[in-house]
Amino acid sequence: MKKNLSLFTFIALILGIIFGLFFSTYVDAIAFIGTWYITFLKYMIVPVVFTSISVSVFDSRKLKNRLIIKTVVLFALMFIATFLLSSLVVVLVNPAKGFVLENVEWTGTTTTFNVGDMFLNLIPRDLKKFLTGSYLFSVIIFSFLVGYLCSRFEKGKDAIDLIRKVKDFLFKILEYFMYLTPFAVFSLISVTVAKYGVVLLGVGVRYILAAYLCALLTLIFIMILPVLLITKMSPAEFLKKVNKIWLMTITTCSSSATLPYTIKTCNEEFGIPSEITDVVVPLGCTIHMCGGAVSFSLLGLFCSSLFGVEVTLSRYLLMLVSAVLINMSAPGIPNGGVVIGATYLQLLGIPLDFIGFYSGIYKLLDMVYTSLNVTGDITANVIINSLTKADVKKE
Repeated sequence: MKKNLSLFTFIALILGIIFGLFFSTYVDAIAFIGTWYITFLKYMIVPVVFTSISVSVFDSRKLKNRLIIKTVVLFALMFIATFLLSSLVVVLVNPAKGFVLENVEWTGTTTTFNVGDMFLNLIPRDLKKFLTGSYLFSVIIFSFLVGYLCSRFEKGKDAIDLIRKVKDFLFKILEYFMYLTPFAVFSLISVTVAKYGVVLLGVGVRYILAAYLCALLTLIFIMILPVLLITKMSPAEFLKKVNKIWLMTITTCSSSATLPYTIKTCNEEFGIPSEITDVVVPLGCTIHMCGGAVSFSLLGLFCSSLFGVEVTLSRYLLMLVSAVLINMSAPGIPNGGVVIGATYLQLLGIPLDFIGFYSGIYKLLDMVYTSLNVTGDITANVIINSLTKADVKKE
């Protein structure tokens, strides 16, 4: 069942479109399924983000300090560059052009950077809003703080062990919950198609094409070009060595499942020593950078345009910062990017109506996002190795 989940979800998407087009009078009878699915997803966002980030920050203490700092900085730079590049592409291509969900009222408010409010929001004043993610940015900051403090005290390990067990339990719930995705997708997409018509199909195609265009440009300008400039490795040589792993990433759609093969590729194909690879690649596998940058940039700007939400400079900066932080907590479950995508939109105050359709096409997106993430891990490893050699020569 797990291996066929994406296939069943895609089939549900097609059937939902057909049902919405030809049996629109009956969609109200199944609308509750999608509503229940989204509601449950909202309530899972906060505990998943808190446990994932806390454990990730705590575990990072085991890595080599100097190397991990250098690696995190490089990944962050790659993420920001990819996010900016993808944003430019989305603005120029504008895949949501001509389609605005006018019948859906956006009731969110623009979030601004206010340090005082951020600290006040660390103490939730509304439990329901807290559980559904209205305080999510503060939850993220708090999660980093908990992970860091637990790493500084001996008793902190006991606390993290408990949080880790809760995290594993939540991910197991999400893993089983994702089996309901095909039913939710059928419900959500049939209701949406019945409401907005066939124009939505064109929007989905444009969304997928925009994602692949962003990925291609990222591969060229964020990966191949820096490797050429820093290591003098030719694009042809780099692609020849790295493309062997793409079959794995396309078929598994999992950085974790590909990790052993990624490490082997770095060691054998690129000749990078294990002491570097064993730090850089697992870290990259954990924080999922370039593919995530394309995903968040496209999803945020696309849905902002779709729902008529103005993207001011402060909102765009919030999108970028939030994407960096949330990206580190991506759960390693089928369609985990859907959970994280919902988290992202929730934080930005954008309705989750697009998530149903997004779930249906996510398999096609996840193939390129995972390939980009793993290629980014290898790129960072190649660059870090080259910089480390340069530092050794200087010493």
